[in-house]
Amino acid sequence: MRYHQSAADICLKTDENPALYILCRDGYNDFYSGEVTGSVEGIKREKLCGFSGKEYDCSMNREIYRNASGFIVSYKSTDEPLLFNEMKSRLNAAALQKRGEASADFNVQNYEEVVAEIKREDFIFMAHIHPYMQKRDIEGKTTDYEIYLDMLRELLPMLEKSDTMVCQCKIDSAVQMEYSNKELTALLAEELRKHGFVVEPQKAGTVISLTVYDKQAYMGVSAMEDNVSDWTGGVLFYSKNEDIICRAEFKIEEACKTFGIGLAAGMRALDLGAAPGGWTHFLSRQGLLVDAVDPAELSDKVLQMDNVKHYKMTAQEFVKNREKASYDIMVNDMKMDTNESVDISCEMSSQLKEGGICLMTLKLPKTGAMKRIKIARKVLERDFSQVKIRKLYYNRSEVTVLAVK
Repeated sequence: MRYHQSAADICLKTDENPALYILCRDGYNDFYSGEVTGSVEGIKREKLCGFSGKEYDCSMNREIYRNASGFIVSYKSTDEPLLFNEMKSRLNAAALQKRGEASADFNVQNYEEVVAEIKREDFIFMAHIHPYMQKRDIEGKTTDYEIYLDMLRELLPMLEKSDTMVCQCKIDSAVQMEYSNKELTALLAEELRKHGFVVEPQKAGTVISLTVYDKQAYMGVSAMEDNVSDWTGGVLFYSKNEDIICRAEFKIEEACKTFGIGLAAGMRALDLGAAPGGWTHFLSRQGLLVDAVDPAELSDKVLQMDNVKHYKMTAQEFVKNREKASYDIMVNDMKMDTNESVDISCEMSSQLKEGGICLMTLKLPKTGAMKRIKIARKVLERDFSQVKIRKLYYNRSEVTVLAVK
């Protein structure tokens, strides 16, 4: 029995106008006007539903953001209109200066306000962001090395010797450079170590970011937790191996890292539409007890796992006569209409414990994507206390949703 207005109902009745601002690739120096207010001082990445996310060890004084003259935002090239639409409505003071293939340079007077707005609510289609305090002309040749080192030396007074550093370099240029991202990263890391800084990517809380376009380079310093993603440009690569059932496992692993979801052995998980078993496989390898629901067959590798139980039925059949509030996490990667998938997740939310989470993907149509996302959020917020939506690196024509009961 449905106890809420469905996503399909809202889709039919909504008066919202989700019109996109489809932007041409030239002539938007005065793209934005207006103000965003807020402060980033003291803001930390929140932990959802009691699950432990990554801790960032960073004593950097965020007042250095006042030295930033702009920022570089990264995204999937196909998502540019969607992201720019979000930014137009929320970052009114930013002015578009330059585009690369999958990133853009924006001028801004107060970068603290940008970070505060991101902390207030995620930008769905933003993969990564970093401020820049240094901007120089370059030629794409190894003679640029001294320019990059000089830019870094200008930033050294802003760094704390007690912080652990990482250098993240991204070349976004149609022009062939004489150097690579890897070579630039090594160059900057070596210089930092010469000045007594600890450079250790796995433990870093402070980031030196360098983005290189055809003729310009941008460098800045920021707290890792303020960059939207821990990975350079928001690009995350997993190596496929024989243990992987399917590519879908990369999606749930990235989602757990992005949202700070801590999975512990003994937790109970419910996987809706589980076949062929990628998400079930990932969860079971973390030691969770997984009930996998799908009329279709699961991979033999998944069925052989002692902590997996397969229910060959639909989610609606499964929920009949089941006791409520028994799962810590519910996941849903079903390939179905966005509205229908949301309705099923809401109806199944009674199976979650208080504070439990629902992790799901929304398959988006080719047109009207933002309208579908707005409807999904509105419906989910009736049954869940918090809803976060992000387009992750391993998402294709979809977004990932984290909803907290």
